[in-house]
Amino acid sequence: MTQMPERSQVQQELNSFIQEKRQELQQKTTEFQDAVAEFQQNQDSMSETEIQNREQQLAQMETEMTQFRQGLQQQIQQRRAKLLEPLYNKMNEAISTVAERNDLDFVINEATTNGESVVYYAASEKLDITEQVLQYINETSDQN
Repeated sequence: MTQMPERSQVQQELNSFIQEKRQELQQKTTEFQDAVAEFQQNQDSMSETEIQNREQQLAQMETEMTQFRQGLQQQIQQRRAKLLEPLYNKMNEAISTVAERNDLDFVINEATTNGESVVYYAASEKLDITEQVLQYINETSDQN
């Protein structure tokens, strides 16, 4: 996947999205901090009812900010999956095509997402089709 030509564009888009969300979080944090500072400055001149109302507003702002922060990771993961889906589809198509050309019954990834090694090819001889898959991806990338 890291050798696919489109990977850098996907990474740039994801980094841009992450930066945008960080800026949103920073803005919310700054707004909250400013509101707390203003409340602390003006608290002495406020009535008890105004203090309670403002404290409730600040608690609500803090809750919203916390929820936004917690949702960020999920939003990033969803965006990443959405951006990588076409690359995975293209890679799967390339693997299928190369496997069919070589009359392969099984093609298994060398490493899983958690780093465990798995069988590469279920035959007596090891056949690494990585270069052929990458070549196919590059050839079809030029066509698109």
